[in-house]
Amino acid sequence: MRILVSALTLGLLITLAGCAAPTSGKTKDLQVAPTYTEEEKAAMSSEEKVAAYNESMSDEKDELVCRREKPTGSHMSKTVCYTREQIEAQRNAAQEALHDAGAALPVGN
Repeated sequence: MRILVSALTLGLLITLAGCAAPTSGKTKDLQVAPTYTEEEKAAMSSEEKVAAYNESMSDEKDELVCRREKPTGSHMSKTVCYTREQIEAQRNAAQEALHDAGAALPVGN
C-alpha cells in the first residue's frame, strides 16, 4: 500500500512539473494566438490554415512556405509545405551535393 501511494505521488509530481515547464518559445503568447472551433477549421482553406499557423509562430524560421510541385515522373502537381528552416537545409544540401560532384570530376586532358 505504501508503494502504491508513493508511486501515485511521484506520478502526480511529474505531471505537475510538466505543466509548469517553460514552453519551447516557438509559438507566440497563447493569449494572443487566435483559437478556432472545429467548424471554423473545417471551413478554412489550406492557405488560411497556413496563414493562421504562421501568425502563431514567433520565429520566422518556423513559418511554413507552401508551393505546388510536380514530382519527378508525374504530371500531377501537389502542394508541399516546408518550414523556412527546412527549405534552407534543402538548399544547403543541394549546393553541397553539386560542390562534391564537381570535385569528383577529372581535371586535365
